[in-house]
Amino acid sequence: MIPAHIRPESLEELLTALDTASYTIFAGGTDLLIRKRQWQGAERRFEEPLAFINHLEELKEVVITQDHFLIGALATQEDIASNEALPDYLREPYRQMATLAIRNIATVGGNLINAASVGDSLPVLLALDARVILKSVAGERSLTLDELIVDKYRTAIKKNEVLTQVIIPRRHFSGYYYKKIGQRKASILSKLSVILLYRKNKNLEDLRIAVGAVNSRPLRLKEAERTLLETGCIDAYLKALLESFHSEDDKRSTREYRETVTLDIIRKQLEQLFS
Repeated sequence: MIPAHIRPESLEELLTALDTASYTIFAGGTDLLIRKRQWQGAERRFEEPLAFINHLEELKEVVITQDHFLIGALATQEDIASNEALPDYLREPYRQMATLAIRNIATVGGNLINAASVGDSLPVLLALDARVILKSVAGERSLTLDELIVDKYRTAIKKNEVLTQVIIPRRHFSGYYYKKIGQRKASILSKLSVILLYRKNKNLEDLRIAVGAVNSRPLRLKEAERTLLETGCIDAYLKALLESFHSEDDKRSTREYRETVTLDIIRKQLEQLFS
């Protein structure tokens, strides 16, 4: 008989349990508890037994190597926001997420697995070419964010897998720009977000732009970025971006607002970079 809930003592024990039965992984729970809410103030209802994992220290490490930032899936958002050894362009989106109380509970892996269109960590990780490690008793897989996030609230993770680590290549950037827009300044879901990273000597040598909360998944146009670097044609890049938008009106904003403001923000930053 499967117990109602489990609290495995190690990653190995967790993977064994996931291989024999279906569990809902429960780490910080800040996203999961909201998604499982029936109505305001109601009891949360889970279709599967829970596997509580937030105590697994082996998944909380943040390691910096010569070539990569290795972030454990159970590192909290505040672990990233407050880690002065990490670059500001990585820390800034986490600094602006939720409140300090929530950041101290919410995990890096949870924000990825939740795969909400408004997930604030997704654009910066996409821009940085981050990969995730998924483990099971059969071994492990390494996926890009585009491969991991199938659609809003849908990922490619299998029922017997757990996300264990985020791997971010270390790159030198001359600067970055990050903008998140919501109804108020703090503790709010994004209407839209933009991250722009660049390396510039005499000329622009690297340029990455990612957009969040406009489409159902974070958006980055690598080919259009390369063309922009080669030609400097801002209008052509913005046209490609606009054609890739498929936003919808919702209670936070309208499609027109999201798309117009996103394009205006990016145009202003690009004009400054190419001037």
